[in-house]
Amino acid sequence: MSPVVYRSSPRWAACLAAFAAVLLSAFALPAAAATNTEATQKAIQFLSSDVANWTTSQNCIACHRQGAAVFGLSSAKANGYNMAQATSNGRTIQGNLDFLAERIKTDQKPAGNWLHEGSAYPNEKTSWASFGLAGFDQYVSTQYSSALVMAANWALGIQQASGRWPEDHINFPVDHGSVPLTARFIVTLAQAKQRVDPAKAAAYQTAIDKAAAYLRANLNNNDTSGTGDGMPYTFQKSWAIVGLKAAGPGTNGVNTTAIQTLANQMVAMPAVSGKGWGNLPSEASNDFATGIGVYAMCLAGLEPASNARLFNAIEWLKSRQAADGSWGSGTASPDIPTTFASLGLACFGDFSVEVSVVGEDTKMFPIYDPAIQETTYTFKVKNHGYQADTYTLSAAGGLPGWTATLSRPTVFLASGAESTVTLTVRAPANLLPSLLSEVTVKAASGGAVGVSASARVRTYTPPPPPVTGVATTTAILTPAANAQVTIGQATLLSARVRDASNVIVTGPLKGVVTFFVAGVAIGADDDADGDGVFSLPWSLATDTWSATGAQDYRAVYSGVTLQPAKPNLLGSTASQTLVINAYPYTPPEVIMGNQPAFLRETTLSVWGFVKPATNGAVITYAAFIVNGGTPVVVNPEASGGLVYTPVELVEGPNIIQLTGRDNLGGITTKQINLTVDRIPPVITIQSPVEGQVVGTAIVDVTSLIDEQTPTRVETQWVNSTLLEFGTGSVTHPVSLPNFGHQGILVRATDSAGNVTEAVVHVFVDAGTPTVTTDPADGATFGPRANHTLPYVIRVSSMSGTTVKLGSQTFQLPRGGGEIQTSVTLASGVNTFTIDVTNEAGRNVRTTRTVRYDTQAPTATLLTPAPGSTASGVITLSARVTDALSAIKNVAFTRDGSGIRAGTLQPNGTWTAELDTRELLDGTHTVDVWMTDAVDNFVIQSFNFTVKNH
Repeated sequence: MSPVVYRSSPRWAACLAAFAAVLLSAFALPAAAATNTEATQKAIQFLSSDVANWTTSQNCIACHRQGAAVFGLSSAKANGYNMAQATSNGRTIQGNLDFLAERIKTDQKPAGNWLHEGSAYPNEKTSWASFGLAGFDQYVSTQYSSALVMAANWALGIQQASGRWPEDHINFPVDHGSVPLTARFIVTLAQAKQRVDPAKAAAYQTAIDKAAAYLRANLNNNDTSGTGDGMPYTFQKSWAIVGLKAAGPGTNGVNTTAIQTLANQMVAMPAVSGKGWGNLPSEASNDFATGIGVYAMCLAGLEPASNARLFNAIEWLKSRQAADGSWGSGTASPDIPTTFASLGLACFGDFSVEVSVVGEDTKMFPIYDPAIQETTYTFKVKNHGYQADTYTLSAAGGLPGWTATLSRPTVFLASGAESTVTLTVRAPANLLPSLLSEVTVKAASGGAVGVSASARVRTYTPPPPPVTGVATTTAILTPAANAQVTIGQATLLSARVRDASNVIVTGPLKGVVTFFVAGVAIGADDDADGDGVFSLPWSLATDTWSATGAQDYRAVYSGVTLQPAKPNLLGSTASQTLVINAYPYTPPEVIMGNQPAFLRETTLSVWGFVKPATNGAVITYAAFIVNGGTPVVVNPEASGGLVYTPVELVEGPNIIQLTGRDNLGGITTKQINLTVDRIPPVITIQSPVEGQVVGTAIVDVTSLIDEQTPTRVETQWVNSTLLEFGTGSVTHPVSLPNFGHQGILVRATDSAGNVTEAVVHVFVDAGTPTVTTDPADGATFGPRANHTLPYVIRVSSMSGTTVKLGSQTFQLPRGGGEIQTSVTLASGVNTFTIDVTNEAGRNVRTTRTVRYDTQAPTATLLTPAPGSTASGVITLSARVTDALSAIKNVAFTRDGSGIRAGTLQPNGTWTAELDTRELLDGTHTVDVWMTDAVDNFVIQSFNFTVKNH
């Protein structure tokens, strides 16, 4: 196994236990087979308490322990894991996460960085701490956004011209090389960029682009030194993917291409001593390299269902989990392999969603145009979880008088599926210069509370916000720092901007202030009344706002381009904490009446109930909203709150919402999704094909269904399968007991009742062809002209057949038939092979023999023996044989005359009587006349001597 290398100073070791490389599987306690979700839940339970306990016992923030764990735990929260689960130290997982994030913030220096024991390792420690805060800010809470921005500002000042942030603490493998440290700072700046004004965001983006270029330039750098720029190690390649993903696609997709290159390198690495990844391609798999590798593969867009290397690594990683939920059993710091194993597995957990902008994320409206302005943005929503999910879509932000409308309020996605939604931004006519409208589109999971993702777009009027000019200062006026606001109530968001001379910036035409709470763009103001206060009324609606507790509240001034007449005013940001209290009452009870999820008609009578849920509350408003259109106001019945009305639907997806408001500020909105579907399913029978001949009584019928709603597929009235997502392939075994032509019916019924039927006709031949020949097997023939024998083959078969006899091929129609041909014989036994194959592919082979006898019989004269002397009456005796045929007859003559028939004796000899006294003494011949069964004839003569005197 790979050696464990420690490199740490005595001072560092006093606060931080030495980091250990991951041990091999022999030291791990394998957990029972678990799903990714089960393994991750166990892991974060262990991780949160382990790191919190270490922090308390050591009274120390280490380089990696807290930052890595906070990022991992925050990601797990975003993916729907149970953060309320109790841990071994008495806190919940969420409690431990909050404790760690607060401790990171507490240890931050005024300059924005973190130091070990007052002076050591600022780069390394700040990269990990800010990495953790970036995850917390993105996935959990924005209460430490200001600390994140401070860290980002500090990082700007130490970035080198090459784009890298240099490593200043070497401890293999956790702190090794400048690539991982640079990647973490990219993550920090990319998240902090969401919290600053345009000028600062541009500076962050420049730094991000430089750092991404540095990573791309070192893709094939094999430098293994602790402070070098190489990435030969698996964990360095993984960190590069993390950084490049945070940096965005880059110009012409250069970062995306680099990510794919790295992912391909990792997929191609052999699995050594386990199915995960080792530190180097030749080294044994270990927990840390595999955990961060799985996370990187997830960010690269690989899926375990379609990538065997990734699938095997995940399964191997789960098998390595110890009983307490950790990885890296026996090492000094199991939190690191556990953190990244959790990140990787959570990335492929049950619930996860991604939102991204497709195409441009910033567009411009013209100024002083008398027409109403409108533009659209396309957002992609992808279900990255294993479970199907419905996402509620919302759009927040904008300027007064501007609207931002989504094309649909919800989207349902199967696991791994993605869809697009259109955001339409409209603005009034005659727009003034230097306006900036930011809108955040959010997709919130319906399957797991807290799982969401968002993306932001910007629409502006020229000139765009400047990146050079005179500094400004923004100050928040209301609510005050640490003020408390309550969901269900209204408040005023306001701020004032001063230039470098402390002169109040008054609008209009001086840019806008956008207000953000918990990272969400609430809205913006351009100070149209010119009073020097940028303000925005904000109502925290109970049905759209859920974030509570201490949250980041910031006012971001866009800045304004005034050159050449005046110096540009740069953007600036003010931030403070806003405490949001939960709604103190129970909002109205709203119940939507049951409706079919799919229907064919476009007119529907909808109904439901709207009732107050708090004593003393009364319903002040109730309305149905169809597809985001004009509300249809209804009056609940006094007795039970029943509401109903007819509505018109459109073909395709429809969203019907029922909203109720009470006099206490409570708002509840419920919705149902239904689809008007008038299009029947499309059936394509893939096998068997039309007219196919099948050779079995049970046939697998495979049908491809194209449909947008759950569809039941029936085959031949017996087999039935429900396709939950409409489109898919169905295979049913069908019994075909009869022979010959038969039809197979496939029927698809979608959820709206639309029916499609398709029939495929097949020819069934489950039998085997039978073969007879003329002549029959074993027949014998004598000499024939040209050695040619007429030959007849008769085949009986339900389906058509192909008949092969030697080099000859014949076709017979269905039902069989007779083939008349000829064969050429060779003397001796001729063997013929007849192969018959029917249309179903069933083959029968028949072997036939024909004896071709062209040789005459042979005699052996027994008495008198050739050359012997005989006298008186004797018995002529001969043994006659034939190689192929039987002997038909034998006759004897003496000296060529006096023929007499031979008689076959039981011993197989032929005999006749001869009176030698009829002959003169002397030499004579005995002639044996022989004919075989196929009329081959020969006379064979033998000499003998007669002596009677």
